[in-house]
Order: sequence, then C-alpha cells, then structure tokens
Amino acid sequence: MTTRRRGRIRWLCTHANRRPYPTHPIQGASRHMTSTHRLTTSRVRRWPAAGALILASAIALGLGGCASATQSPAAAPAAAGTPTDGGTLYWAIETKLQTVNPHRNGQDKASPILRNAFDSYLYRTEAGEYQPWLAKAYEVTDGGRTVTLTLRDGITFSDGQPFDADAVVANFDKISSKGYLTSIPGGLRFVTGYAKEGSDKVAFTLSKPDSLFLLYLSSQSSSPLSPATLAKPQTTLESGGPELAGIGPFTIESFTPNTELALAKRADYAWAPEAIANGQTAAHLDKVVYRTFGEGATRTGALQQGQVQVASDIQPLDVPVFADSADFSYQRSVVGGLPYSLYLNVSKAPFDDIRVRQAFAKGFDLPAIIKSIYNGAFDQAQAPISVRGPFADTSLLGDHAVELDAANKLLDEAGWTERNAEGIRTKDGRTLTVRAVSGAPFVRESRDQLNIAIGAALKQNVGIDYQFQIEDLGTEEERAKANDYEVFDNSYGGADPASGLDLLYHSDPTRGFIARGKFNNKELDGLIDKGRFTTELSVRKTAYTELQKLVTTNFYVVPLYQTQDNLAATAKVHDLTIDAATGQPFGAYKIWLQQ
Repeated sequence: MTTRRRGRIRWLCTHANRRPYPTHPIQGASRHMTSTHRLTTSRVRRWPAAGALILASAIALGLGGCASATQSPAAAPAAAGTPTDGGTLYWAIETKLQTVNPHRNGQDKASPILRNAFDSYLYRTEAGEYQPWLAKAYEVTDGGRTVTLTLRDGITFSDGQPFDADAVVANFDKISSKGYLTSIPGGLRFVTGYAKEGSDKVAFTLSKPDSLFLLYLSSQSSSPLSPATLAKPQTTLESGGPELAGIGPFTIESFTPNTELALAKRADYAWAPEAIANGQTAAHLDKVVYRTFGEGATRTGALQQGQVQVASDIQPLDVPVFADSADFSYQRSVVGGLPYSLYLNVSKAPFDDIRVRQAFAKGFDLPAIIKSIYNGAFDQAQAPISVRGPFADTSLLGDHAVELDAANKLLDEAGWTERNAEGIRTKDGRTLTVRAVSGAPFVRESRDQLNIAIGAALKQNVGIDYQFQIEDLGTEEERAKANDYEVFDNSYGGADPASGLDLLYHSDPTRGFIARGKFNNKELDGLIDKGRFTTELSVRKTAYTELQKLVTTNFYVVPLYQTQDNLAATAKVHDLTIDAATGQPFGAYKIWLQQ
C-alpha cells in the first residue's frame, strides 16, 4: 500500500534579489506550512576588488582594428599515469565562506567548494538536459506541472541515516519553514506542494511549468541533509560545520568561517553522476583543505611557495607565471549565465535615444581594449548570454562593432553637435556625460581599468564623457533608487541564464530586482517568460534566440567579456575536473596527487 505524506507551500513574489547573492526577508509568515515568503535563488556574479592591472596608454585604445577574441574551451583534465589514492590537497580561494550549509549559502563561488560534501538530486549537462544523480529517474508530467523523483537505492547520509522519501520530504519541510532561511529559493516559487509516494518516490506539484525548478534540483541549494541534521538548533544550521551530515565524496572535518574549510574522504561513497564518475566510487584524496586568501597576489605567492597545490581566481597579470612554467598547470573555463556587460538606462536622457545607445556601442574598439587589458587571459563576450550552454547566439553583435564615422553621425543626428573645451559633446547646455555606478565590493578582474579605457576611447573617438564611478554599497543603492546613473555593469554566473534574465531585464519588480536598464518592454518580458515557463529545451532555445536579437538590435546591452574561472595548480595535481554545466570545478572528487 502506497503511503502519502504531503507538504503544501504557498509562495509570494520572486526568485531573486540584488547582487551579489540575492536575498529578501521572509514576509508575513504564519505558524503553519502555508507561510507566505519572499523568494530568491539566483546568484548575480559580482566580485570584490583585487589585483587590478595598471593601464598604459588608455587613450590610444579603441582606435586600431583587432580581430574578435574567441572562446577558450576548458582545458582537458591532466592525465599522467594511473590515479593514486591518498594525500592532502591545499586549495587557495578568494571566497570567504560565511556558512557551509548548502541551503543557506548563495555565494556563487562557494558552489564548487560545497559540491565536495553535498550531492544533488539531478545532474545538469552543458546541453541543458538533466541526468540521474541521487534520483535514479525523474518524470515530468501534466504539461510540466508535476515532477516526480525516484530515488536511488542504498544511499546513506554521512551520519548513517537512510536517504529515502521521508528524508526528502523532511528537507523540503525545513526549507519552507519559517525562520530557517532568510529567503526561499526561487526555483520553488511555483511549487504548490509535494508528496511522498512510497519509500523511494516524491512528487512535486507546480502551478505552472518552471525550468528553474529542475535547475534547483540540480543545485546545492536543494542538496539533502540528514533528518538528524535538520533537527539541530538554528544557530548550528546557520553556519554549519562538522555537525552537518549530507551526501558527498567528502565530509566536513572542520570549518572556520571566512578562513578555512577542511574536508575528509568518505570511504563508502559511490554515488557521483556517471558523466563525472566514469566508474569511480570514493574520492582519491584523503583530505582537502580550502584556505581563503583575499588578495590575488597572496594566492599566487602561496602556490609558488608550495603552501597550496591549487589556486583559484588567478589574476590576469599572474597568468604567465603559471601558463609558461613546466612546474605548474593553468586552465581557464568559461562560466555559464550572462557575461560581464553594460546595461544602458533607457528611462532617461541620453540613452532614451537609440541613436545615442548605438553611438556608445560603436564608439570604441572593444577587441583592442580587451586584448590590452587582459592580454589573452579573458575573451570578448560573443553574445548577451554566455557561450557555455546551449543558448548563446553569437551572430548578433556585428552591429556593435566599432564604426567611428557612423557613431559620430548618429550623435550629430541626435542633436549633440557642439563640443566644450574638453572635446565633450554638448546639447542645450548639457554635456554628453554618462555614468556607470558600481559598488566597490563588486569591482574586480580589472573591471575598473577596462571601463576607464572604454571611457578614454569614447571621449577621444566620439566625444562621450563616460565615467566609471565606484561607490560604497550604501551610496550605490541610494543612487540606484534615485535613478542617478546611466549605465549599470553586471554579470551573472550560473548553469542557466533564466534567473539572470529575470533579474536584469524583466519589468516586473518582483522579478527584475536589478533590471536597472529599465527597459519596460512587454515583448522582452514575454520572451523571458517563454524561455522560463517550459521544460522543452527547443522552446527555450527559440525564445532566447529571439530575446538576444531584441536586446542587441535595441542596443539595450553592451556585452564586454566572458566571465570565467582561472585555475592554476602544481604539476603533481591531476584530473582537476570542470563541471560542464557551470564551468566551475566539480569539487576535488576526481583529483589525485602524483606521489
């Protein structure tokens, strides 16, 4: 006889908030499961400042022609001999881990770290499809409104408790309970209930099809914790540590927030997705220790001096140190989501005039500037959506290429015909000044120098005064609310662009929390909805192709460079594996050390 245990959720508002790891307080929660919540899930990829390159001859940039940069595919994992077990790997990271509870940590850079200890129900491929993981099968029925997971047999949490339907229901009960999270994952926004259907099966009911729900099931945000863990005090669950029992190739041995995370091998582990495992069961390493070094130069020095064997977030200036040495390996991997771009505020002058937007995009030679700033370490963006994954249309940015004569003609036609003593165009006593306002913690990867170079080129080439203004977070937020800016710079990292498109383009304020371009385009909103509210990949591809054409022909966005992960390791580190869906490392599961 099939037993049924039900949970019911009533959700309000949206799946995402603002940068860097969107959250919004739970509102109006009742004492029962029918609590009303604010929702969030997506992570907007903006990073703290570190290691900017010194720019030389910025004014000269943007004048000469240069071939467009191309995507550099992720380096293949090193293979030298037969993998050996044992050893401790030390890994330098920039990320300050505030919590290791996967339900509570929304930091994008935390995902590949937490992956070591927390598996997911489904595995997402780069093609945007889903494969079994902790669930041996999943079924989408009722036009996408019902998703049923059938769980794998024989899996246990690291504390020995069984992984079964009761454990899954307990996790969703906890995730949706009042006070556990400060925000509810946006992938659950349209989930109205869930039910146990036997010991190995759980069915979820949605009010409408939502591609973000399947994405949620493949992320760490939904990774199951043991029922015993879920029963621990809230203070324990907030930061996490060895008290957290999950399912993964490693367990948490110790955790010092913002400083260090130590993981120990789980000897009986055997449940990695087949696309990653290739027959492997337990991890090769005995232990992994992640240590936080905030400055890029410090991570580089730690790797050079043998204090660590792997370092993440290698700064562009340091790439030759590792790429050109036989003692180290270097690989870069394009990440999914949306590339680093400039979103033009069309709600006010001067960008309410498409001619000015066109002139802005055509007024500087982006390939030349990217080459000068990054020297091959980063690639020019090829589309408004990341080239990792199935959705980018790389045929649309031709009209954004530098055309100085056309740009100057467009500005003349728009009435910006006079110039002041500094060469800046004027109209009716106003200068053609446009300002990007960026929060200081999110300026890194030489983004300040990149924008300064763009500003220098625009001033010389077409007479636009483009200013990149860095503010503290409070001031940046106040200026955003006051509409006191003309440009918003941003990137979004994730396996799927749906959340980023909601955040940055949608006119619904409960979804477009940082849609600071203020596009208010109903056709655009419709394409965002069409791409999200379906589980049909072909429908999503069509919608996102049309969307990219709309935002490029309207010059709403100027994509600059493709975000990526930069990793370096000693020559003794092998099989540092990249997750094809996200472009981030798949933890340390496959890594082995040459003895």
